[in-house]
Parts: sequence; structure tokens; C-alpha cells
Amino acid sequence: MGGIALFTPCYLAALRPDDAGHARRVLERLGDEVTPIVGPCCGQPAYNSGYRAEARSVGRALLRAARGHDAVVVPSGSCASMARHFLPTLWAGARGASVARFCERFVEFGAWVAAHPRAGALTLRLDGAVAWHDACHGRRELGLTEGALALLGRIEGLETRRLAHEEECCGFGGTFAAKEPEVSLAMAGAKLADAAATGARVLVSGDLSCLAHLETAARARGRTLETWTLAELLDRALTP
Repeated sequence: MGGIALFTPCYLAALRPDDAGHARRVLERLGDEVTPIVGPCCGQPAYNSGYRAEARSVGRALLRAARGHDAVVVPSGSCASMARHFLPTLWAGARGASVARFCERFVEFGAWVAAHPRAGALTLRLDGAVAWHDACHGRRELGLTEGALALLGRIEGLETRRLAHEEECCGFGGTFAAKEPEVSLAMAGAKLADAAATGARVLVSGDLSCLAHLETAARARGRTLETWTLAELLDRALTP
């Protein structure tokens, strides 16, 4: 089969399905032949809740869908991290080692674009300012921060504003938000205040999960927060 797959995780397919189109247009502008994988779960909710057998079952379905592709691009740092670092731990011995080698082909969308040999050929322009939310999985587990910011820095006319407490979690944390809602919402409030202090109208991140959490928390406070994923920002910035 060859080529690359674009894996649109379950939550992204449900909450903001247009994002798959944003990501695909950017990848095709880079010259990639893209095959969609839409809707599977990476197993993270079950894994984080201690349901290892269920996570393995869900993860097995994702691995089957990814067969035959040279790379699997994931527009979600949390799902990319789950696939690369945690799915292989669900199998022991030689099987686990084989899964680990396979899972190396899962690459977060921004990292794929930033390292692409044709990235320099992209003409990107978007006038305005955005605030950057550095999602925890991308920052701590995948080391994506500098690559993402360098990519944003290539967009002519765009000012990227950093948060004062960039390293702090937004409070989502998957099932953490459901298990500890008071703490989660307090963390979201602090992040919203940090974002508002930048004066930027739009908050951008590599993880829609964080953006959906913050957008919902803002709405509960009677505020409107516009959020774009990195894929949407890049798609908006593509020039003909």
C-alpha cells in the first residue's frame, strides 16, 4: 500500500470532523498521498482508567487499520503519544517488541509537517495574532514545543503569543476532568486567564481535546473563545 495514513481519532471525528480536511489539505500540499483512517480510538481512555484488556482490544483495531502504511500522521498529540509510548506496553515479550517497532510509524501532525523534506516549499501567510497553548502530551511526552513554534514562525504576518504559564496543564486530562471536575475547572479557569492576558483573539493548540475543554469552560463563564487546531491554522495560512 505505502504512502501515509491520516488517522483522525474518535474524539476529533466526533467533535470537529472538519479538522481532518484541514490536515489532509496541508499534507497533500506537501505532496503526500493520503489514506484516511477515520474514527478509531487509540485506547487512551480505557488505559488511563486502568482497563488494560479493553485498551488492548481497542488498540488492536487501530493497529490493524494502520497496516500497510509507511507512516500514520495523527492530528492529536495525546493520541500520538498513546500509540507510540503506551500501546506497546499492553503486550509482553516479543509481541510487545514487535508492536513497539510498528508504533514508531505514528507521528504527530505538526512534527510530520515540521520535519517534512518539502516543508520549505509551503507558502504560508496569515495576518493577525494567536496565542499558543502547549498541550501536555506534546510538550512532555513527544517534545513537540520547539518544532511547533518554529512552524508557526514560518507563517508570514502571524504573531504567536506565548502564555505566561505555558507549562501548566489546562485541566482536561481525559477522564481526570470527569473524576475531578472541581479541580479540572479551576485549572481551566487559570489557563483561560493566561490566554486572555495575551490579548489574542484565537487560541491555537496541537490538541483539540484541550481546546474543547477550554472552549466549554469559557462558555460556562459567559465568554466566547475561538479555538483553532494547528491543522486548521496551517490550512488557513496556505496561499494558492
